[in-house]
Amino acid sequence: MTKLLFPAALIAGLSAGLVVSLAQAIFIIPLIDFAEFLEMGGRAVDYFPPEGFMAIALTDPERFLNTLAFDALTGVAFALIMAAGIMFHTRPTSWKQGILWGLGGWAAFALAPAIGQPPAPPGTAYVDLEARQLWWWLAVSCTSLGLVLVVFIGDWAGECGLAGGWRNAWWPKVVGAGLIIFPHVFGAPESTPSTSTVPAELIRDFAFYSLASTFVFWLIIGAVNGAVLGRASPDKN
Repeated sequence: MTKLLFPAALIAGLSAGLVVSLAQAIFIIPLIDFAEFLEMGGRAVDYFPPEGFMAIALTDPERFLNTLAFDALTGVAFALIMAAGIMFHTRPTSWKQGILWGLGGWAAFALAPAIGQPPAPPGTAYVDLEARQLWWWLAVSCTSLGLVLVVFIGDWAGECGLAGGWRNAWWPKVVGAGLIIFPHVFGAPESTPSTSTVPAELIRDFAFYSLASTFVFWLIIGAVNGAVLGRASPDKN
């Protein structure tokens, strides 16, 4: 399975990066462009968005290419992490198990931070950037470790030769559940009051499409990783 680690991560990451870039170009970049137009003092009635994917890509090709490059690199990096986790788990895998891994990645890196700090377009009220970033890392780290303790600790403890108390105990799962909810009990930094020119509908659409695109992103990474690595599994599902 080791020889398939990098090919799996490369295929999964590039595939997910391409798909999510297209989704962002169609659904998210126009919202960002509209929000920036309003932030610069423009009126909503004066805004004429480009129609169709090609019009969007040709209107601002630099933004689209930068988005594509960033999504592809991010996809490969996340796919490598996931592939390493799947290999360490040493259980037979397939695209079905890969989807479950993808759901876990989406929950940790997108859903959990969004509960306290929903994705927002330019021109909306933001907290201090450093505080926002620190809380994001807190949410991602606690959720990731919490999921490991809740879902995988029994299997991984056995594979690492740890005592049966680790493999069968209930307390790691309780600790894991506590870690998952801790960032939200602690609370995300509050936004500073400000006058926003961005309509509430645009903010809502931006948050929805951002979470939806990352959902697809993680599912592709998980499914492709599971399918490719499953080829090396001695007992395929």
